[in-house]
Amino acid sequence: FLTVKISSRGKIAMRRSRAAAVGVAAALLCAACPAYGFSARAALGPTAVRVLRRPPLVTAVAVAAAAVAMPDGPTPQHPLPAPWPYVTVGSKVVNLYSVVFLAVNIIGLCVAYPLLAVAYTFSFLFDRKRRRAMDAVVALWARLCLTLFFFSRVRVEGVENLPPRGQAALYTPNHCSFLDIFSLSGFLPRPLKYVSKVEILRIPLIGWAMQLAGHIALRRTDRRSQLATFRDSVECLKNGNNLVTFAEGTRSPTGVLGEFKAGPFKIASFAGVPVVPISIVNTQFAMPVVSMFPIRRAWNVRIVIHPPISTAGRDSNDVCAEARAAVNSGLPEWMRS
Repeated sequence: FLTVKISSRGKIAMRRSRAAAVGVAAALLCAACPAYGFSARAALGPTAVRVLRRPPLVTAVAVAAAAVAMPDGPTPQHPLPAPWPYVTVGSKVVNLYSVVFLAVNIIGLCVAYPLLAVAYTFSFLFDRKRRRAMDAVVALWARLCLTLFFFSRVRVEGVENLPPRGQAALYTPNHCSFLDIFSLSGFLPRPLKYVSKVEILRIPLIGWAMQLAGHIALRRTDRRSQLATFRDSVECLKNGNNLVTFAEGTRSPTGVLGEFKAGPFKIASFAGVPVVPISIVNTQFAMPVVSMFPIRRAWNVRIVIHPPISTAGRDSNDVCAEARAAVNSGLPEWMRS
């Protein structure tokens, strides 16, 4: 690492100083990525603070020199630390962003639950199989929560690839954060239901709303429970619903795409519906696997919708491979597998 000094005559001299260069590189990351919620003082430390007190021209040249070795953005090898201050609860990280997100969710639920009561009554009387009114309220709640959470942004690309409204489909996105569900529910312009772990459906208020909306519980305890999930999923699709299942089976701890399981694609084949691959980018920075709630604003989240894949007369393993390749193609290079 090199720092740069400029003499009064304009000559440039370089000397080796590892600590100072690391501090300046951290400063540049703070300046370039303020939306990630990086804490400058916590990230820099006293050495970098001393560097930043130098004359502006010296600092600018030092920053430029440090930038040469910096990666284009955060990756599993260069992750963003949790914004300071934070605490660890068990194995999960919690900070002030987490508290704000929890408060926003409580506000959203206070708005949504009266509407859910009306929507559930309407669905019970007139639309038991699809419960579209419930889906609309859940989508409103998810969008409200992300919007109020420091105006988090989600950009949807490839909307023209969505099947026509009213046509059921199985959606298979990659999965690296719990915010994937908020992003899809709030911003994908289709009513959605999820195959979700039964533990999620037991969460007070959030899980109850998902149960009322007809989302499907996944129990991994025994073969009989898995067959029940398979049967419920096929029936849900045949009733005209759009179903989301995370084919990796769990969240990726690094964001890199994992292997797809064949089960979801067998469900689509049995139900006779197309598969819509989806790539989700950047949710893992706002809420990584190690956090209990989001630890920074969800910034520059992208949902990339790929063309539907027909399952008619095709082997489910071939459909699985094609869907995974499509999802992989929509991810940035460091997330690809």
